[in-house]
Amino acid sequence: MRDTPNFDDANFALRLYELRREAELRKARAMIGDKVAGEPWAKVEKILDYGHPENAHFRQATSYWEMVASFVNRGIFHPDVYLDTCGEGLYTFSVLKPHIEKIRLTNGPRFLIQTERLVKENPACAERVALIDKARADWFAKEAAEAAAKKSSKAKSIAPKPSKKPVKAKA
Repeated sequence: MRDTPNFDDANFALRLYELRREAELRKARAMIGDKVAGEPWAKVEKILDYGHPENAHFRQATSYWEMVASFVNRGIFHPDVYLDTCGEGLYTFSVLKPHIEKIRLTNGPRFLIQTERLVKENPACAERVALIDKARADWFAKEAAEAAAKKSSKAKSIAPKPSKKPVKAKA
């Protein structure tokens, strides 16, 4: 691997950005965050079915980032420039990490293998994934706490209210 990025890396990063602006790829990328992130295996497994309405978007988003990771692993794209410009690929890996082994068992052993290799071989990328994992866990914990507080507040609001009439003492 070469030590420093060059202008080809910069141009390649700009081209990757242009491709990410394409309408269907935008929808595919958004779907990972909206319909996959934090979901249990049962829901993710349904999206993997070719008949599922989001399957094409799932395949498009994951194969896009897998292609880019492959370029890094083959020395075509510098890992530092990838780290600077392709954090969403690492976010996608973080989202799917809990399901990768099951996806490989059901849909083929090479699923996200290039991205996994990129993360293992580049400590800065591994650190970034760890930060993304933590941020996602913190966000889900905050959401759960807010939902619990809302549920508790709602339960209190439907509980019978104490009477404001003074209680007469018996003599």
